[in-house]
Amino acid sequence: MDKLHLDLWWEAREPAQADDARRLSDFVTGLPDFDPIYQSWLGSPTTREETVRVPLSEAEAKQLLVDTMNRYDFGGGLWPEQGSDVWGGHAGSPPYDFRESSYADTNCHIGSYGPHKDSKANHIFMRLSALRPTTGRLWRASELRPLMKFACEIWKPAEMCAMFPFYIRDLPSIPNPLWTAHQRSLKPWIGWITYLPPDLASRAKYPADVEVETLEDGSVLVTLCEELFEKNDAEGLARLHALEAALRPIQS
Repeated sequence: MDKLHLDLWWEAREPAQADDARRLSDFVTGLPDFDPIYQSWLGSPTTREETVRVPLSEAEAKQLLVDTMNRYDFGGGLWPEQGSDVWGGHAGSPPYDFRESSYADTNCHIGSYGPHKDSKANHIFMRLSALRPTTGRLWRASELRPLMKFACEIWKPAEMCAMFPFYIRDLPSIPNPLWTAHQRSLKPWIGWITYLPPDLASRAKYPADVEVETLEDGSVLVTLCEELFEKNDAEGLARLHALEAALRPIQS
């Protein structure tokens, strides 16, 4: 079953300023407020091994980032500049809900730093449950926006987008000058709910039929519609393409 994605990216950050342990602690501990499915982070339905404790203290988060730090391919030594990989599947509290429609998972690449300026050096990829367990139906935009604002407040991402499960491979793209045989997706990505940081939000123009919520720092969440739609929904796709056209001047 295809699932909705909520993806966040941010630039490389020096460890002294990143405060990643506190952010990770707040993130893991706060997610169950949005859905009880996040009361667990598990390695697999078979082993039910806990990959992340919930709630997670800052001290535990700091140790977790050490334990999951990337290593060199040769020699196996720690490679702190490449950050840490924290992940798990969400199935609520014991005895756990492993139904395909309820299952969700999160992959966090946190702590990358160094001289490179890549705005996607760090990321969190959240594959949401196909049906929201608390309601038994598809997530709605009004339910997802509070989770996005929570994640935005903690991680201060450069980009964030709630992606249609069918559309990731169809994002508008341009030739990649570093790899001429391939295309590069324009950024920021545009989806069901699109986050624009203050510098882009101040220059953006929007179609009249989208919902634009301005956050305290001047960033915005742009919502196409309240209900998710499928890839065969001509009206929904027309709205999406209209938003893409309107935002094309601020993409790169």
